[in-house]
Amino acid sequence: MTYVDTRPMRWLYERNRWLIFPVCGMFPVKLITHIGKPIPYDPDITPEKLAEKAQRAIEDLRDKHQKIPGSILHALRQRFEAHNKDK
Repeated sequence: MTYVDTRPMRWLYERNRWLIFPVCGMFPVKLITHIGKPIPYDPDITPEKLAEKAQRAIEDLRDKHQKIPGSILHALRQRFEAHNKDK
C-alpha cells in the first residue's frame, strides 16, 4: 500500500496540491553492523544444517549486542553521545 492510496493523503493533496509524504520513524538511526566469527566450511554438512548454524550464530550476535527492551530515548542519547565523542 502506498501513501497516495490512503484517504488522508489524498485529502491533503486535493486541498493544497503538495505531494507530502510523512516520514516513518522521524528519528535518526545509527546502524552498527557486528560481524561474528567465520562459520567453518564442512563439505559433509547439509544446506539445512548450515542454515541452522548461520541462524544460531546471528541469534547469538543479536543476544550479545542488542539491548532488550529497547528505548527510543536511550537510542537517541546513545546516538548523540557517540556523535560528540567523534569530534
